[in-house]
This record gives sequence, C-alpha cells and structure tokens, in this order.
Amino acid sequence: MRVRYMAMGGLLLAAVLGGCATTDRTILLDPAGEPITVTPEEIEELSGREQPYLVQVGDEIDLAFFIRDYHRDKAPWNYRIEVGDRMEVRLNQDTDTRLDYRLDVGDLVGIAFLNNWELNVTRTVRPDGKITFDHVGEIQAAGLTARELEARLDAMYRETELIQGDPYLTVTVDFSNPDRLENISRDVMVRPDGKIRLPGIKEDVHVAGLTVDEACAAVQRKASEVLQNPPVVSMMVFPFINDALAAMNRRVLVRPDGTVTVPRIGQIQVAGYSVDEIERNLAEACEGVIHNPVEPSVEVTRATGGRIYVGGEVGMPDVYPLEAAPSALQAIIMAGGTTDRSRLNSVLVIRRNPDGRPFVFKTNLNLAFKGHTENDILLRPFDVVYVPKKMVSRANLFVQQYINDIVPFDNSLGVTGTYYLNEQRVRSRSRNVNFSTGFNVVPSLSGN
Repeated sequence: MRVRYMAMGGLLLAAVLGGCATTDRTILLDPAGEPITVTPEEIEELSGREQPYLVQVGDEIDLAFFIRDYHRDKAPWNYRIEVGDRMEVRLNQDTDTRLDYRLDVGDLVGIAFLNNWELNVTRTVRPDGKITFDHVGEIQAAGLTARELEARLDAMYRETELIQGDPYLTVTVDFSNPDRLENISRDVMVRPDGKIRLPGIKEDVHVAGLTVDEACAAVQRKASEVLQNPPVVSMMVFPFINDALAAMNRRVLVRPDGTVTVPRIGQIQVAGYSVDEIERNLAEACEGVIHNPVEPSVEVTRATGGRIYVGGEVGMPDVYPLEAAPSALQAIIMAGGTTDRSRLNSVLVIRRNPDGRPFVFKTNLNLAFKGHTENDILLRPFDVVYVPKKMVSRANLFVQQYINDIVPFDNSLGVTGTYYLNEQRVRSRSRNVNFSTGFNVVPSLSGN
C-alpha cells in the first residue's frame, strides 16, 4: 500500500512541477491558442485607450445642476414654467378686432342721431350689462357689438314712434374700460400645485410645465369665460430655477454602498461610474423632478484614486491605490513584498480593456531586477497582479494536502479508514509503532 501511495503521489507531483513554464519575455496567455510573446508596445495596443476615472467609495464629488441655455433672469424661448417662478401677467385689449369688439361692463357708448341731434347721448354699460335710454327704457348691451346694439336701438325707436321715419342712428364705442383688464393683471408666483390665481377669473390657471406661449393661451381661455372679448395676454417670467436647483447643488461623499443622496432625487449609485456616466444618470433622474432639461455637472474634488488588486504569494494581499504602484513590481512591494514561496518569474497581470476584452499577461519580474524594465508591466486601474507559488512550494503543498492530511501517520493507534486521492478511492492502514510502555499496539485487521 505504501508503494501505491508513492507511485500516485509521484505522478501528481510531476504534474504540479511541470505545469508552469517560465519565460524571459512577457507573454499573452491566449485561451484559444498558444502563448504569444508580446512587447510593451503591443501590451499598450491590446489594452486600448486608458479608461476614464471611475468614482470610488470615499471619493468626494461636487454636484451642480443647470438649465440648458438658461441665463440668469432670462428664460430661453422654450423654457417651461416651474413651481416658484415669478411672473408678470398683463391683459390688454385687442385693438385689431375693433369691428368685432363686444361691449363689456364699464365701456362708454355714444349714440348719435343724424336728424335728431338733440337725442344724442353717451351711456356707460352698467355692472348688470345694461344701458338705459330715455323714452325706450333698458336694453342689454354687454356682449353685443356696436352694429348689433345699433340695430336693436333702431327697432326700439321705431316702435316708440318718437321719431318719424328712419332714426338714422349710429353707435360708437367711445371708451373701453381699461380697469377691467388691469384689475385682472397681476404679479404672481406659481404655487406648489403648479397654478396661479388671478382676480376676477373663476378658476385658478395651471401653468407649471407650460411654455410662456402655452401659459398665455391658458390664461386667455380662462379670462374669456368672464370677459366679452378674448384679451391679449402677455407674461414676463422670472425663473426661480436657480434657487430651486440650489438645494440640489452640494458636495457629497460616496458612501460605502457606493451611493450618494441628492435632494428631490434620492439615492443614486455613483461608485464604479465615470463622471460622464454619472452626469447622464443624473439628467435622467431629473426628468421627473422639473419640467426643463437639466444639465448636471459632476466634479471629483477628492479622489481616492484608481484601484489595483494584488494577490497570491505576497505579504499583504489587498486592494491598493494605483497612484502608489504604477508598475507590477512596485505593486508587489507595496503589498508587503514576496514570500519564500513566491514565484516572480511567472507573475500574472490580468487586465480588461475599455471594450470589455480580458487579457492575461505573464511576465518574468526576476529579470526586472537585472535591468529588463520592459518586463515590469505598467498598471492601469482595476488591474489584478497575481504572484503564484514556487514549484518547491507547490511540492510541499502537495505533501501537506495529499500525504499528511489524507494519510494520517498517527503515532498512537492503529487506524483503519477510507481516503480519497486525486478523486480515486483508496483503502489504507496506518503503520504500527512501539511505545516505551513495553507493549505493542497491533493494527486493526478489520479493513481490506
């Protein structure tokens, strides 16, 4: 049985010792083919352009939010009104449609008779919309054009027979009451519900999210419900957006979970993203917050730097800042140096280029100590430097794991057990040892 152990152990030990050949130059380990010798220039070409800095946990970033094409106190033509904006709303009479003008409360109307000038009068449309004339009584004037009122008065005077024949009267609007529109015009602020309130209009007008032209049309529609003539509405908007976004502008620290908190947006992941990617993500997050397109600005004010990963047979395997270790050899030194089991002639550098393609380079860093600096690969963020074990270390590891651990030579008792070596089932029996007590410990014969 002991001979069987030695035979199988020798086969595995030979496989371990022969499994990793050394090289004097850096090679590319290609899973699809044979290892390819590469130069530093070829490594640089395979790695592609250098990746942008990715924000890390512990970084400090400045967040600023702006409205596209916005200048202070001057909204762009396509600006959409936001909550908190101040605006001057002014209503004026449309003088271009004078012939279609409909009389309204407070208007001054003149009635002139061609042949009976003594009947000429001037009347003001009362709050009830009516006008009173001598001899003919009251007549509803509000809502009529001058020509329509003229026709009604003509018929009424004919009925009274106060004037013989055709009255030959003319109605003119001598004065349209400007106070009526001025009383509705106001300087207002857009409430949190997105509406504004104008006196004299029955319902509040929703303007948040509308352009200035759309808001003017909305006010005109509401005002036309209480006015006889659609007014001309103009607005001067003073955006509150600077102050509204000011609460979102801040300097934040990237938390251990890789997120930051932005008012009105909430938590957003930033660790592992470049500055450009964070800006795009923030712009998308702002789409449901305000009505105008937001252009976020992200600036890394304090960076922990790019990270590299050093593992294998080094003193302190861990994640380290790239700035402190620009090359593979320097990374190993920063990670506590080598151990007595380190194999520097087969160090692996694992890299993923910006296109996502992974590459594994094997280099002989022993030659770097002899002046062959081309073997000392310059590192990039998120590179992995792995130092494998020496052949002897592997052999010792084999003895420890597959001989001592699997076949326990116990110096106290005879033991029978079932063990596994390289996935093969083996039955064994421990050797016998005489103790100084003077009696022999006999091995168990129950196993085969």
